[in-house]
Amino acid sequence: MPLSFHTAVELSSGLTDSETQRVARLCSERRYRQGATIFSRGDPSDALYIIKDGRVRILSLSDKGTETILHILKPGAIFGELLLSEERRALTAVAGTDVLVTVLSKGSLVELLSSVPTIARNFIRLLSRRLAKVEKEFADFGHTWSYHRLTKVLLQLCEEHGQETPKGTLIPLRLTHEDLANIIGTTRETVTIQLNKFRRMGLLKRQDGFLVVNRRRLEEFGHSEEMRIRDAGSG
Repeated sequence: MPLSFHTAVELSSGLTDSETQRVARLCSERRYRQGATIFSRGDPSDALYIIKDGRVRILSLSDKGTETILHILKPGAIFGELLLSEERRALTAVAGTDVLVTVLSKGSLVELLSSVPTIARNFIRLLSRRLAKVEKEFADFGHTWSYHRLTKVLLQLCEEHGQETPKGTLIPLRLTHEDLANIIGTTRETVTIQLNKFRRMGLLKRQDGFLVVNRRRLEEFGHSEEMRIRDAGSG
């Protein structure tokens, strides 16, 4: 799910000016056009990436070609950070918009981890948070219905990417019903039914191809459903 992700701020927290300059000297920049593949499953794990501009989608592709969106990342997010634990990429990264990324090679990262203790501590903390988040998502996934997962994803998208407007929180991502189905692990038809239901309930609407969410009402709906599921489980 597209939860808040590791950021460059987390990795660089506590660095001195000289250490920050040293990191900058080891980095390069690359641009990718919308739809371009930054790296694919099976590619060598040879670099760490930080988004400077644009959005990146992290995808899981099955052997049958089925695509699942795991994350939608915005500027400041780090990805490809498992390069020290995997020789080959397990996931695919695609430019969701035109993208500018900062690139730190695997060799440079290893050099920094061995010589700058602050970066080493930050990197360990970053990976630990990732593990905790994955474990929580995995545990939650099996105990919620698809409409409840859709509610959580929409609220998370509002938190991560939302723009407040007089009509509600606009999510400036052109997400298809298929995209949302991939994110929450269900079918496109199920998402269509659920979004239509949410629209009738006044929880969201479409505006120029984007979703506009009544965040307060959707939060209230999500909370009431959590309470109902909890009560059913305890009964």
